[in-house]
Amino acid sequence: MRAMRGWKPDVVVFIGDFGDMWSVSDHSKDPARKDLLIDEVAAVNRELDKVESLISEKAIFIEGNHEDRLRRYLWDKAPKLLGTAEVKKLYRIGERGWKHVHYRDYHTIAPVTYTHDLGRAGVNAARQSLLDFGGNLVFGHTHRGSVVYQGEVKGNAHFSLNVGWLGDVNEIDYMHKARAMRDWQLGFGTVIHDGPKRAFARFHPIVGGRVEVDGHVYSTSADEARR
Repeated sequence: MRAMRGWKPDVVVFIGDFGDMWSVSDHSKDPARKDLLIDEVAAVNRELDKVESLISEKAIFIEGNHEDRLRRYLWDKAPKLLGTAEVKKLYRIGERGWKHVHYRDYHTIAPVTYTHDLGRAGVNAARQSLLDFGGNLVFGHTHRGSVVYQGEVKGNAHFSLNVGWLGDVNEIDYMHKARAMRDWQLGFGTVIHDGPKRAFARFHPIVGGRVEVDGHVYSTSADEARR
């Protein structure tokens, strides 16, 4: 949030899984954990309100496979409620004036395409997704952070930016904590669009509560942020 306030992006792209939809997932659930969908939606909207207060331009909200849990739940268990509970409505995406993109769809800001995933995961997801897509790509899903590049014989070059994640590893209950700490990287990505044919991508890792963007270091510590 502090980096966003300082860098002032023209467009913010939520790359997916901003909301967990844990309450309607198929995973086994801790009965001691609050599991009402209404509570999850309220928490997500509080964070979206914070982002909305910082940006003067538009945002693109792309659903991830976690947000898509709601659709799958309705399809399987409550099909007669389809249309009454949708991510776009629950998160007030239309009211905010933002663009909404369904899971397994994409949004293009030439010459870069943004999507949650192309069905790839693991350590090689960025390169595999780039080879699948064949063009500049920004995606999430894997919780890993990286940028890879691929050229073509005819001279074109493309990048694939995997933007990491912004969650709390201590809240993960479906994977061993040690593996998550090893493989997942806190951080986010930035893309500078230099006209309709060029763009430059960077991944910004958050290390020890600090992140660098455009030569400025931002801290998650309120005390350091005031210095």
